[in-house]
Amino acid sequence: MSTHERDANPRDELPPRAKRTRVGGDDAPASSTAPCVSVLMPCRNAMPWLPDCVGSVLAQVGLEEHGGLELIAVDDSSTDGSREWLDALAAALAARGDDAVGEPADTSATATATATAAPPPGSSADGDGADEPFPASMLGWESNTHTPLTVEQVAASTARGNVLVVLSVEAHGPSGQGKALNAAYRAAKADLVGEMESDDLRPPNAFATLRTALMNNKEWDCATSRVRLCGWQRPGMERWIDWQNEQVTGEAMRRARFIEIPALRASGLYRREALERVAMRDGREDDVSDVLVPEDEPTSPSMPGDEPSRPYRDLWVVDGVVADCAHDADPTYEAIGRKGRRPSGWWPVDADFWQRWFACGLVAGKVREPLYYWRQYPSQSTRTHDRCSLGQLRRCKAHFLLARGGAARGRCVQVWGTGDTLAAWVDDLRGVLTGWDKSGFLARSPPAAAANESGAAKLRDELLSKAAQATVRAVEYRPGAPVGKKRLASEDDASARAVAEAGVKLDVDAAGLPLPPIRLFAFGMEKARRKVARTFPRFDVREGDDHWFVG
Repeated sequence: MSTHERDANPRDELPPRAKRTRVGGDDAPASSTAPCVSVLMPCRNAMPWLPDCVGSVLAQVGLEEHGGLELIAVDDSSTDGSREWLDALAAALAARGDDAVGEPADTSATATATATAAPPPGSSADGDGADEPFPASMLGWESNTHTPLTVEQVAASTARGNVLVVLSVEAHGPSGQGKALNAAYRAAKADLVGEMESDDLRPPNAFATLRTALMNNKEWDCATSRVRLCGWQRPGMERWIDWQNEQVTGEAMRRARFIEIPALRASGLYRREALERVAMRDGREDDVSDVLVPEDEPTSPSMPGDEPSRPYRDLWVVDGVVADCAHDADPTYEAIGRKGRRPSGWWPVDADFWQRWFACGLVAGKVREPLYYWRQYPSQSTRTHDRCSLGQLRRCKAHFLLARGGAARGRCVQVWGTGDTLAAWVDDLRGVLTGWDKSGFLARSPPAAAANESGAAKLRDELLSKAAQATVRAVEYRPGAPVGKKRLASEDDASARAVAEAGVKLDVDAAGLPLPPIRLFAFGMEKARRKVARTFPRFDVREGDDHWFVG
């Protein structure tokens, strides 16, 4: 759906069961005037961190002359008072003015109010130093000792032009994060869309800085930032964020996506047209067919023409199958046109988002200033949930390497590595090829396809497994070991022979010749990757997309 088409739809038409409240700060734009930035914030049981988080967003400065900022907070069945706190803040802001704006009967009341802009509590204006926007008391992790900002403090510090929107959704399955993000996106009015996790913090100039970066870098489809950790500090997470913060160019982030997510998704500010492209794919990279579908094809022939855009997927196993809990209309992939788009696995929202982002050919930029404070504590899902495990993240990368548009689609794959890591990558890549969706692979194995046509399921599975073993080969290799042309030619010949013997039909170039194998180097340690890069000198050039690090 184009931006123009989206703007033609009623803005107050919200997802089923959504409730909305809008309130504003001093001199907030009239409700008919779009803000310049919309911030999407899903929320479930976010106390006691929620007040500080909301306060840091509503205190954003530098956007006043451009329409201000709207924070769209979407509560997902909180039981700890998060929704009640948001409602109390909405009421406090509304009480500061008298120009209430009516809303449709099926939503809660909307009001626009004034508030006197004040420095964010804990900022340098409070005497805590010019370099740190937050006091140490805001940067902890022990919830039982934390004293959050009051409703009155947040209301008083809401900057001129900034407004609050409160929605609610009911989760499908175990998660409402993606559904909340999609609901917030549907309600958003701005052409620039940011995000916020409900327990984190933003320095007062964060969104103005990101907006300026996008204005100055027309080739960027989003501007992310470096991240600062706060709360429960641990060496492993610190090493990961240090690595992530080093990925500062668009090309570095594109190349790094099969190692780890190259930027914290919530740190970014995105052009709406880019998010529309992500939404338009609607899982097409998961389609079992190898026939390309035009990017402007309607999302699904069974869906109404005004079906809302959904940039976010929230994948879980529900009743034994992968479901997209972010899709309010068809989470179980039952609709015509979506039946073949069920992903081969389930993984976190951010990992899924970035893979689909880069599959669209979109460019991510990064501001070198840390504009996002990511709170760490022992119970956060990043550390504790199976969906965020190394195995699930590896299967996500394997899926997108072999999905339509993936770097390894339709090619021989050589996985270079050693030990358990090598074995795990080979197993997962082969598993994608032989999985329930077969990643379009059944059509590439004529012997298996013929067995399938004849109803010989056992023979089909045996032949498909043989084809997958031929397509994905393990190459034992220790970083730094010399590799000459003779070794490379020998490995390539072995791949070609295996594929030919298994009868696999892979992609060819314009001259009808088979494409060269893609080499994946499965090494998690940066020291090992540096050694590999010195041996295989094609990692730093765009045309070197036949060499990738995975980890």
